[in-house]
Amino acid sequence: MLKNTLVAQDPTYSLLRLAEAITCWRAVGVITGSAATAMLLVTLGGLLASASWLFTAVFGLLALVVMVAGVNGAGICLTDMVHGRPFRNLPSYVLAGLFTLHRLIGANIVIFLAYLGLLLTIALVLFVCKLPGLGPVMLVVAIPLAVLAVSTALIGLYVATFLVIPAIWDGEKVFHALSITWTVTRRHPFAVMVKMIAGLLLAGLFAGLLFAVLFAASFVVGGMAIPILGAGMSLDFGMLMGGGGRRLAGAAAGMGIGYALVYAAAASVVFLLPLMVGVLTWGEYSQKVDLSAIRESADASLKQVNHKVNEMKERGQAVGSSVETAVMPKPQPEPVPAAEIPCPKCGEAVQIGDRFCGSCGNPMV
Repeated sequence: MLKNTLVAQDPTYSLLRLAEAITCWRAVGVITGSAATAMLLVTLGGLLASASWLFTAVFGLLALVVMVAGVNGAGICLTDMVHGRPFRNLPSYVLAGLFTLHRLIGANIVIFLAYLGLLLTIALVLFVCKLPGLGPVMLVVAIPLAVLAVSTALIGLYVATFLVIPAIWDGEKVFHALSITWTVTRRHPFAVMVKMIAGLLLAGLFAGLLFAVLFAASFVVGGMAIPILGAGMSLDFGMLMGGGGRRLAGAAAGMGIGYALVYAAAASVVFLLPLMVGVLTWGEYSQKVDLSAIRESADASLKQVNHKVNEMKERGQAVGSSVETAVMPKPQPEPVPAAEIPCPKCGEAVQIGDRFCGSCGNPMV
């Protein structure tokens, strides 16, 4: 029987703490600041697109890096808050988020390769099912198993994403995070899924309430601004700084930009809620496994893999050396010149064993 996951046994990781994410001003500052910087970089890239498309690509890539680093930094900040650790300053969270990018990329590559391996296996099975006669019979069994395998893999990707990333935010190495995630999902699969689903539903409820309040406030402010400013609702952003006869259009543009900033900031803040779900889920279920034993096992497995890879390299080098030795021609030994002695009559050199001198014919015996 599943226990109530809305109120966990340890209140430290209860989903009722979800709303604390939008009250953590450091996390809010990191993610909104990174989002604003990313938007500025994209805008600059668009302005420079007339000069070269390379500027757009470079600034777009920088915007993506800044945004992901900001999300990581906000996740690390939420991790510190949940575990009761001292907060850092905002630049430290941004740098920490930037320096964890390689771990996140590595973990995602491993997860993607595992999923790709499953797809290749299914493709191989389907290729075998092309055999005439026996193939259609095999498909009756292969198709349900393939659908079940892919469904399980998709659920595994969902769970792994919500556990591996918070594990890396908590300071775990890539293979440690993957090993711990595998152990947790293998021992508590349904409990983890229920907590994640319940957390996302609760996050959606909080987000809906927040945007409902913002919509209501927007109508109130707009209802007051329109009769006071006399601004029409036709927006012209080029007239934002306009004056004189164009004042009304400029006011409408200013209202539009102001509303856009409000809802962009709200969207960034709401994005913290699913991050908090992952942090709380990781925090609870990482306490239910032996982290030290899992780390040691992962290190031992990694050392074993490295040892096998080194052995394969050495064998390959040995085979290459033997082939090179077999292909290379053997060196021919140079003949050793025979010893010589001078002729007693003419002094010319005569080889030992000759009976007569080759120059004067003097007998050497």
